Amino acid sequence: MQRLKQSRLLVVIVVNEFLMIFLGGLTAFSSILISITRNSVKSRDLVSKVIKIDKDLLKDSSTTYTKTIIFTLIQVILVYSYATVLFTYDIVVWTTAVKKVGVWYFITGYPHRLVNLETAIEFCDLVLLLISRLKLLNSRLSVILRGSNETYTNAFVFTTTSHHSVPTPFVRENAVSVSEINRDKIIPIFGSPQGVNVHRPLPPEISQQKNIRSARELYDDLCDISVLINSMYGLQILLELAATTAELTLNWYLMLATLLGMLAVEADTSSRFICLMTAWLLLFAFKLIIITAPCQSATSEAEKTVMLVQKLLLAGFDQNTMEELQLFSHQLLHCKMNFTAFGFLKLDFSLLLTIIGGAVTYVVLAIQFSK
Repeated sequence: MQRLKQSRLLVVIVVNEFLMIFLGGLTAFSSILISITRNSVKSRDLVSKVIKIDKDLLKDSSTTYTKTIIFTLIQVILVYSYATVLFTYDIVVWTTAVKKVGVWYFITGYPHRLVNLETAIEFCDLVLLLISRLKLLNSRLSVILRGSNETYTNAFVFTTTSHHSVPTPFVRENAVSVSEINRDKIIPIFGSPQGVNVHRPLPPEISQQKNIRSARELYDDLCDISVLINSMYGLQILLELAATTAELTLNWYLMLATLLGMLAVEADTSSRFICLMTAWLLLFAFKLIIITAPCQSATSEAEKTVMLVQKLLLAGFDQNTMEELQLFSHQLLHCKMNFTAFGFLKLDFSLLLTIIGGAVTYVVLAIQFSK
């Protein structure tokens, strides 16, 4: 029985490592190949569009870039420090638990994991950059919306002058029927005789056509960036999701099988083995989260842009601005910001829950068949 458990453990290790070397190696190879052959031109286009957007959106670009560099450095140091400690601990635990497996067998499985981890981090950082620019655009639209609300709140100034003190001929001369009132042309006039408001053109600050036009151009550039990110990382993300899901399932099975005594792991190494599996599961969960969570946030921020434009349509600007807002609304309808894994899977929290649910199902079935 002990030999059966040991052979089962060895089979699980060999299958796990060969499968991960194949999937992980394929993902890493495709990432390197696509980066060399296709992504160089797309990267230049992406950088040029980001610079163009930042000239219009950022008030202090140097401070923003400095914060971005500091964040990236901290991110790289933390992630790769964790990965280095994990890989070292992995070698120690496995070589202690399974004598037949040499150190070099495990070392061959680490380079592709580093490449794939770097790909996921790059994808995450680019989507986070897109989110930050979307938030700035939405802030600008919010300012326009608040300005329009404040303007129309003060559109009428009602005087406290009694209607008996105003001459009847003057009232008849300046009377305007309700059907003739155009809210775009009514403004407060303080200099009219007897303090009575009269019909006057809209002030120039109410016209926001140029600002809306600028917002449309910015959103179009942001959509182009999202398309570039999808085309640059779509295939790698699809393969990375497949490899991470397989690793998550297999490591989860190894941990539960060890806890249930289904695998022959010595008592003194059992706790270290479980800690190792937990550390790997945290790394896999981290990769799934940095792939799906930023995409979910970017989609939510784009939906907020749609909501702001619809509110601006109800604010009642001048005709030219309203036409620009209508064009913006059509643009948002036809240019939606979504992220997919090579067009097969939509990257959001629903995908994360699907992967977790599938992994749990397969682990439960595998444990039942093992018994």
